[in-house]
Amino acid sequence: MTVLVDGHNLIGKLPDLRLDDPDDEAKLIIRLQAYRAHTGKRLVVYFDPGVTYRSPARWRQGGITIRCAGSGQRADDLMMRDIRRHRNPRELTVVTSDRAIQEVARRRGARVIDSAAFAAQLSRPPETGVESDRQRPLSQAEIEEWLAIFGQSDE
Repeated sequence: MTVLVDGHNLIGKLPDLRLDDPDDEAKLIIRLQAYRAHTGKRLVVYFDPGVTYRSPARWRQGGITIRCAGSGQRADDLMMRDIRRHRNPRELTVVTSDRAIQEVARRRGARVIDSAAFAAQLSRPPETGVESDRQRPLSQAEIEEWLAIFGQSDE
């Protein structure tokens, strides 16, 4: 499963990141690295040319592929081209609020997640098995087992 992320679109939906921050792209990459470490999903992030990322480029950082549009280009166009060219678009999840990109992705059979919904996922702390188990009530069988272990059984 590969997740294609409309980088600046997502930054605009995260409450603790701002598009006018010169380090906004780097901060997003750090957040996405944590997401990747937790999910194991392959990520490709697209950025428009800006202060930090100016020239057309593709590189990897922390297991994430970063694509930057060149001068006079748009990240949206790169994303749509990659969606159209992907051999198996049903393996793609596309994160964007841009309707044109969403339409291209849906027509090709890719899964679409609105940037606001994905931002909410990134903002929640990841669940661990230990925390999940603590929140789950014990079953009757587990209660009986613990009572038997501590000698509180009715038998």
